[in-house]
Amino acid sequence: MEVDEDGDEDARLAKATNSASTKAWFASKGAGPSAPGSKEIPDGKENCLAGLKLVFTGELSSMSREEATELAKRYGAQVTTAPSGATSYVVLGDNAGPSKLAKIKSIGIKTLDEDGFLNLIGTRKAGHIDEKTKKKLADDKKKIKAEAERMEEEEAEAEKQRVKALRQKEKAAGGASQGSGSASSSQRPPPLASSQLWTTKYAPSAVNQICGNKTNVERLIEWLNNWSAAYQCNFKKPGKNATGTFRAILISGPPGIGKTTAAHIVAVACGYTPLELNASDARSKKLIQNGTNIDNSSLDGWFAGSNVKTNAAGVEITHRTCLIMDEVDGMSGGDRGGVGAMNALVKKTKIPIILICNDKGTPKMKPLIPTTFQMPFRRPSVQEIRSRIMSICFKEKLKIPANVVDQLINGSNSDIRQVLNMLSTWKLSSSEMNFDDGKQLAKANEKNTILSPFDICNRLFSPYMFSATSRTTLSEKMDLYFQDFSFVPLFMQDNYPKQTFARAQNLVGPEKALKTLQLMSEAADSISIGDNIDRMIHSNDQQWSLLPAHAVMSTVRPAYFTYGQGGGWGGQFGMAFPQWLGQNSKQTKMSKLLNEIQIHMRLKVSANTTQIRQHYLPTLFPKLVEPLMAKDSGSEEIASVIETMDEYYLDKEDWDALVELGVGDRKDDGVLKKIPSTVKAGFTRTYNKSEHPIAFHKGVLLPTSKIASGPKADQEDVHEEEEVADSTDDDAGGGDEGDVSKDSLIKKPKAAKGKGKAAATTSKAKPKAAPKKTKK
Repeated sequence: MEVDEDGDEDARLAKATNSASTKAWFASKGAGPSAPGSKEIPDGKENCLAGLKLVFTGELSSMSREEATELAKRYGAQVTTAPSGATSYVVLGDNAGPSKLAKIKSIGIKTLDEDGFLNLIGTRKAGHIDEKTKKKLADDKKKIKAEAERMEEEEAEAEKQRVKALRQKEKAAGGASQGSGSASSSQRPPPLASSQLWTTKYAPSAVNQICGNKTNVERLIEWLNNWSAAYQCNFKKPGKNATGTFRAILISGPPGIGKTTAAHIVAVACGYTPLELNASDARSKKLIQNGTNIDNSSLDGWFAGSNVKTNAAGVEITHRTCLIMDEVDGMSGGDRGGVGAMNALVKKTKIPIILICNDKGTPKMKPLIPTTFQMPFRRPSVQEIRSRIMSICFKEKLKIPANVVDQLINGSNSDIRQVLNMLSTWKLSSSEMNFDDGKQLAKANEKNTILSPFDICNRLFSPYMFSATSRTTLSEKMDLYFQDFSFVPLFMQDNYPKQTFARAQNLVGPEKALKTLQLMSEAADSISIGDNIDRMIHSNDQQWSLLPAHAVMSTVRPAYFTYGQGGGWGGQFGMAFPQWLGQNSKQTKMSKLLNEIQIHMRLKVSANTTQIRQHYLPTLFPKLVEPLMAKDSGSEEIASVIETMDEYYLDKEDWDALVELGVGDRKDDGVLKKIPSTVKAGFTRTYNKSEHPIAFHKGVLLPTSKIASGPKADQEDVHEEEEVADSTDDDAGGGDEGDVSKDSLIKKPKAAKGKGKAAATTSKAKPKAAPKKTKK
């Protein structure tokens, strides 16, 4: 039973349009469903919505947009974001988007309300589709079957070639293995295709098997086909796509979308022999410049311009060789200087070079930007991958619906290799997969993408993050914090007051203002607690185990109170960059300037930096700056200003710092504009001509030294006397223990230095005492 074939679409559109002001639309997104869970969801037939294309707009009353989309996909419908001529139904909610409503009316698309959508699920039978859609589904199924048969033929042909090569090898061995119990390891056959990884087994082998980026692939083919002609004219003719002036192409894009595969397939299709170097090979500056020992090869014969042809692992280097340099942005460590050397090689290469990287915006890639043609690869869409994956599943006898395949592709961010790995693992234990199984598998293998702090805060402040129907767990919200836990709290602190809080949107007047203040106070208190936790984390104890608590208090909890319209969700200025970074840097600079002023004024006043800032600088401003601001008598006051500066031991840099430290009407920009340029020049010239007292302060980091009185001790004589004293005691066998003159550690100052005069000095001091004989 079809629902609303002749329904009143005009009435629904009029109702939605009347309530679709921009403010109400954002308010509805922040509020979420008005009565979540109030309507029973019917249990429909399997794939009862197959063949339908649905678009959801506005806010439903009993379920969120995510829940409605998932419900439609569960029963086989295709959900798109924008209405078009191919759209079957548009499900209208409250406060629908004005632009979508206008487009729906102009195209004449059938509409459903929430009750009509639920009724469609409960009453529509599986397979109840029109002839056009039925024919399209049949054609898709036929293509999938044909592609699977082609794969089987290729696999059978590869197996024949493998067996043939093995027999030739055994025949060439001449029965060397006869008589032995088993064949040698060198004669063992390579692994069967059935034992290979699916990513290797089903890797594309032709240009038409590449999923997505068709325009870039065609452009790459054209560039390679025209490379020889462009080389003959010294790369001076741009050509159709402006690629004729470049010797190399830089392919960039996220991993897993087929960049390297496309480069190899296109090179072979154009008649080139690909030679690949990646991050596992040595690609340092010296090796690239010399062209030797690269992947056990020697390239200097070709790059040096000689006629010598060299062999690289069985690959002959000729004019039909294409060098593929993979993971260029990963050069580091052992590859130091490799990017610069590669750029120099690009400028003079005699063979085409294809460079591949994940992110061309990194600083190390800047040298290659002007010398290569930029070819960004994007993630393939679900439609571009679905047919290939369905063909592989058909060949492997894995029963899986198209909506489950779409779910796996979305969960992996269109990474074909990851989808194949998930399916091959699932095939080991089961030969079919339903919607719930696919959902769990996609969630368990979800590919985490690196988000910027702007994207993270937009997600945290999004209307559905904390609504009643949100399925995002606390752990998932904390994961957003851990993507960049140093910047995300700063973004949160700077942007939470700019939101129009969804929790207060249903109130008006003073009640709304009071609720807003309460929510803002709760968020500020939570951020304050987070700052205390951060202080404990970065203290001497380094309590990093508190990071989860810091994630909740500094990021998740403030967003819980303040989510709604604002920032990336309808805000006038968008998400702002944290001002704390710039203000903190400015504060550090100002503190240094103030410290220098306090050090110089220390000889005149007794005050710390706080007292200098609050009392002395405002008092000195009328004496040091304002006299120069007078248009008529500014030049006459230069001498008095310099005299006051000398009195407080301030120099010209201190005067500039005093102006920079000004606030309000005395802020530096406004003050400097009021001083005539002639007065500024005269002030600087006069100050540099005259002499000024130099302020100094006692160093606190260097230890003070004491000057010893008396002549410098003769360390050599002391050492010699110690030896004499020891030998005398041994020979004499003792002596008067009370006589201090016999103590070798007690000496009187000597009048002159030199060996042999210590005894003479002692005899002059005590003539009556007989000198003690010593052994020389």
